Amino acid sequence: MTETLNCELDPLSPLVGSHETEFEKRRGVSHTEVRDGFAQVHVTQLTGNVMSARLDVLRAVALVQVSIDFLKLTPTGLSFLVPSEKAAIVESTLAGTDAKFSVRRDRSIVMIHAVNIRDEEGLIALVMREAIAQGTVIDHVGDMHDRLLLVVSEADAMRLQSRLHARLDEESHAH
Repeated sequence: MTETLNCELDPLSPLVGSHETEFEKRRGVSHTEVRDGFAQVHVTQLTGNVMSARLDVLRAVALVQVSIDFLKLTPTGLSFLVPSEKAAIVESTLAGTDAKFSVRRDRSIVMIHAVNIRDEEGLIALVMREAIAQGTVIDHVGDMHDRLLLVVSEADAMRLQSRLHARLDEESHAH
């Protein structure tokens, strides 16, 4: 005896335990994030072979086992972030070299997450305009395909994040 099972499903009835999967994220800013606890190191006026001098600075920092973030090259030097608790050791390490440097403590990274932020016409400009209008001093700007990163003082970071939330909410309700 052969038994036949009815395998037809009603396409309109939800499957038990099914969940909708979202493959694409909505355009625009999805969220912002603040990461505190950094110091920013600026090394300037390197002379001679600047590339070699930059590598000497990075080797000196690596020898004291300090991890760096947000490395930026300048025409005569470099800058980078280190964890706040490592700022003193980096400062004493660089003091033992010929490098001219400064260390700014109490830095934060404000991250603005948005899929394809570079392709969102005017979005980076809007964020920068809001930061500048608030009077935030921006130490560095970096971008990736899905976020904009601003290095600012810890004192400005939360205020900037709040302003961006308010402004971006206004923008989303206007469209």
